[in-house]
Amino acid sequence: MKKPFLKKLSKIYLVIGLFLLFAGFILLGMTFYPNIWYSIDSNATETDASSIQKEITILEEKEKEDIKKEKEIVENLPPINPALSTTPTLKINNIGVDGEVHQGENAKAELDKGIWIVPGYGTPEHNELPIIIAAHRFGYVYWTAEFRTKSSFYNLPKLKVGDRVQIIWGQREYQYEIYKAEDDKQITDYGADLILYTCRMYNSPIRVFRYLRRIN
Repeated sequence: MKKPFLKKLSKIYLVIGLFLLFAGFILLGMTFYPNIWYSIDSNATETDASSIQKEITILEEKEKEDIKKEKEIVENLPPINPALSTTPTLKINNIGVDGEVHQGENAKAELDKGIWIVPGYGTPEHNELPIIIAAHRFGYVYWTAEFRTKSSFYNLPKLKVGDRVQIIWGQREYQYEIYKAEDDKQITDYGADLILYTCRMYNSPIRVFRYLRRIN
């Protein structure tokens, strides 16, 4: 009696083990597929760069003027701290981001360097329009692991409401707090003081957005 029972039990364990192994492979594939694809397809990141620029710069000047009229302007600036870097820097401690914020009109060229502040919108000193900061989620094959951690938005989806972000700008430290997190095809709230933005997956219209208010 025991042998047939044990044989049957071993088959059940084998099926369960194979199922768990298969599920594990699927989970790993979902996790690493984008990284593998971006390594194989040299045009993938360039496609995302073009998409980031296209999605952001859709507003007409009149729409920007309407935003300025409705947006709450924060006039006071944090004090200058000579100990702070003169290089514009974005810091997100929760996900290890600590990289230079690059400025320029060419989205592809600036995103190649890491973090990019979208021109034509706000800056920490001039916040009549929201600051829009973007970065690749997966980046380039030749980026080092350290640079990818500090200057990509790979973990941006992990940020939640209440998490804080710092921008060093003109040797002043600006603090921001997330009040809304969503995935969408384009920006839905131009009343934010800061908008962080990246791609969800390769060749997908869905983007990851985090909307923040300045708190100092």
